[in-house]
Amino acid sequence: MMGSRKVRNAALGFFPALVLILAPHAARAADGETAPARDPKQAVDEAYTAKIQKYTTAPYFTSPLVNYLPASKNVPTPEAVLGDVAGAPGVLPYAEDVYKYMRLLEKASPRVKVFSIGTTEEGREMIAVAVSSPENLKNLEENRARLAKLADPRTIKLDDDEADKLVAQALPVYYITGTIHSPETGAPTALMELAYRLAVDESPYIREIRDGMITLITPVVEVDGRDRMVDIYRWHLAHPKDFYPPLIYWGKYVAHDNNRDAMGVTLKLTENVLNTYVGWKAQVLHDLHESVPYLYDNTVGDGPYNAWVDPILTDEWQMIGARNVADMTKFSMPGVFTHGDFDTWSPGYLMFIAAMHNGISRLYETFGNGGADTTSRPAFSPPSIISTRTSGCSSRIFI
Repeated sequence: MMGSRKVRNAALGFFPALVLILAPHAARAADGETAPARDPKQAVDEAYTAKIQKYTTAPYFTSPLVNYLPASKNVPTPEAVLGDVAGAPGVLPYAEDVYKYMRLLEKASPRVKVFSIGTTEEGREMIAVAVSSPENLKNLEENRARLAKLADPRTIKLDDDEADKLVAQALPVYYITGTIHSPETGAPTALMELAYRLAVDESPYIREIRDGMITLITPVVEVDGRDRMVDIYRWHLAHPKDFYPPLIYWGKYVAHDNNRDAMGVTLKLTENVLNTYVGWKAQVLHDLHESVPYLYDNTVGDGPYNAWVDPILTDEWQMIGARNVADMTKFSMPGVFTHGDFDTWSPGYLMFIAAMHNGISRLYETFGNGGADTTSRPAFSPPSIISTRTSGCSSRIFI
């Protein structure tokens, strides 16, 4: 869910778009599509929803997809671990707190499974959270086998009829990753809430996502740096009048250029994400970042495109990006764009793990403040035209 609450920090920025991209149907559905709408029979968590509205500084930062939270009698919301809603000002959880919540979801719902996917250079765990229907989660290995045959059609002797049967039986895997850049702090809490919504919401729109695909989430990619970032931010909260130092380095060896490692695979985080993407036979890798207002879907990127990227994929980038902008514009959400300055030649970015393995690579950028404070920032020049308040925890997207 991206795009959104004034940002109840960056986390908030991600919510509307993430829900939308999982089932890319128009805000006003075309023929045969399921329109996004709340299930009137399902209760709303009124207290959580009130805080969403409180922390969202302008109504156009949210959408009908995420301006409320469906209630559950058995499944805890992120508030159970955070002490407040996802994206609340002043709340920035360590990776272990994010994992604690995901495992609470797994314990409470048969629609959630948590997998350990490896460790960092400093021994911290990385995880992947699968959300789908209970039946789909029971049949993960069977689904993986079908996808493996489609990934290597030599195994079915290039038989188109057999491929069509496998396509009809198999479920796609949509892999979302967050916070490879540690000062871009909003994705983990946004993904906590996304996992809850996918597990709990009974609206036809969300049920279609849950029944028709497997959503896979790695909420924190750079775990070592995340914990350092939270340390610095909590020091800032304890010393609000003192200078707030930036995070000098993130991982054990690399800072921002950890997102240039998809070619060399020299870092554990790249290795772990690569093994997860390839091992699950995923179709999409969607990486979440923070930098610019309001939502930059730079799936499309900017030419010249890498010569080894399949032209079918570059065409799909155009279609997906344009559709995303159109749908979010129909929600009256401003500042969603897709064409911008981005090097789509280098295959070093994390998302290019998909692009170079016959999949679809995607990337979002949104506003972020390097923490979880709510601040007022100019969104465009001149600042008098428009500005936005964002809290650092829920941010805007990344590269």
